[in-house]
Amino acid sequence: MSVQAKINAASVFLSDAPPGEIKEVYDDIKAVVEDDEDVLDGLTDTFEKYNIDQLVTVKVPGSEKTVVISRYNKLENSVFYDAEIGKKFSLDHRSLKVSDVESYQEAGESVSWLAGDIKHYVLEHYPVPSSYGVFEQANGEIAVVIVDNKYSPSNFWNGRWRSSYIVDKSSKSLTGTIALDVHYYEDGNVRLTTSKKISAEFGNVEGIVKAIAAAERSYQEEINLEFGGLSDGAFKSLRRQLPVTRSKIEWGKSIGTYRLGQDIGGGRSK
Repeated sequence: MSVQAKINAASVFLSDAPPGEIKEVYDDIKAVVEDDEDVLDGLTDTFEKYNIDQLVTVKVPGSEKTVVISRYNKLENSVFYDAEIGKKFSLDHRSLKVSDVESYQEAGESVSWLAGDIKHYVLEHYPVPSSYGVFEQANGEIAVVIVDNKYSPSNFWNGRWRSSYIVDKSSKSLTGTIALDVHYYEDGNVRLTTSKKISAEFGNVEGIVKAIAAAERSYQEEINLEFGGLSDGAFKSLRRQLPVTRSKIEWGKSIGTYRLGQDIGGGRSK
């Protein structure tokens, strides 16, 4: 297999890494390619795309706020900014190390008024810590991103909620996407990835956050209803709730009661 073919194959696995698990996937890739530097160096673009698509967050020295990495606050190459903290910085996409931090003043109209409302909304509706970003775009539109990561590897699950919206002040419209990615891997490997396109309108500036809140609340209710029906729907069609005997196995009894136990113990079976 050529080096490029190895890079292409590894990129597929890396791009599909569950939330909080890209390091583990990368370590597995390193083992498979036997630390081939040509292959590993070829994954740089994949790391960048993953970080931007997944809205990964980083800490910038001198600021308590975590900064969301997205296409909306990318300046050039691997340089990103956050107007709320007034900083721009370079990012190593593989290690997520921040460097070359400088002061930065966003050009154009300030969006601090919306950033304040989004901050209040995130603090009220999301667990701490969660992250957000409000970025003015070159065409005058405003991008809003919200991300909440929950990693619990000791309990074998990780999850990420991502919201991204474009606010068009001239048409008073809001469009975006909400995405959910949850991986559960105790005694199995179950992953939920789902997303929904959002389209809404608002009457005034205060209505922007209200429109976002309504869209996210509606989506959460939809997800809750879907999960509520899984045990009687999709899951029921995938496996039996009871064995073919229609009775639960009493594991507290002697395992020798069952034929499998007799066979294992060398006993006679009928």
